[in-house]
Amino acid sequence: MGRPVIDLTLAKAHLRVEHDLDDELIGLFVEAAIDRTLQEIGLAGVLEREHKTETTHAAFGFLYPVEEIVAVEKRDGFGVWRELPAAEWELGGSVDERQVLRLSEAAGHRSGSEYRVEWRAGFKVLPAWFRVACYFLLGHYYENRSSIVIGAGLAAVELPQGFHHLCGPHKRWFFA
Repeated sequence: MGRPVIDLTLAKAHLRVEHDLDDELIGLFVEAAIDRTLQEIGLAGVLEREHKTETTHAAFGFLYPVEEIVAVEKRDGFGVWRELPAAEWELGGSVDERQVLRLSEAAGHRSGSEYRVEWRAGFKVLPAWFRVACYFLLGHYYENRSSIVIGAGLAAVELPQGFHHLCGPHKRWFFA
C-alpha cells in the first residue's frame, strides 16, 4: 500500500456530493487531508521509502507501523550478510501499539549477533481511525474553502476536535 489512499467515490459520498463538477477539487482535498493526517501522527515522509535497521537484539521494536518486512539478514562469522528464511522470524504486535520483530531462539538467534532488517513502513489495512480522521478533515476543507467565516454570530472555529481525538493516540513522539 505505501501511501494511504481514500477512494473518490467514498469521499464524495461522505460529502454528499452527487455531481462530478468538484471531482478535481475533492481529489486535491483528499490528498491534503491524507498529508495533514500523516503529519499529525508523525508519519509524513516515512511511508514513501524503504527502511534498513541494524541491531544486535533478537527482538526489535519498530517506531513506525510496518507494512512489509522485505528481508531479515544475519552477519555470519566471516562478516557476510546472509538472509534468514521467514520461518526464523516473526512480526508481532499491532500498528496501534508497537510491532516487534522476534528472531527464533530455536534457530540459534540470540542477542549479541548482528542483524539487519529491511522493511517498508505503512499500513497493510488502513485503520478505521485514519480514514475517519481524513474524512473529518475532508469535510472541513470542502465546507470551509476560505479562512474567513462570515455569518450571524459566528466566530473563528478551530479544526474539528474529532480529528485530534482520533490522531492523538497514534502520534509518534521523538525527543532529542
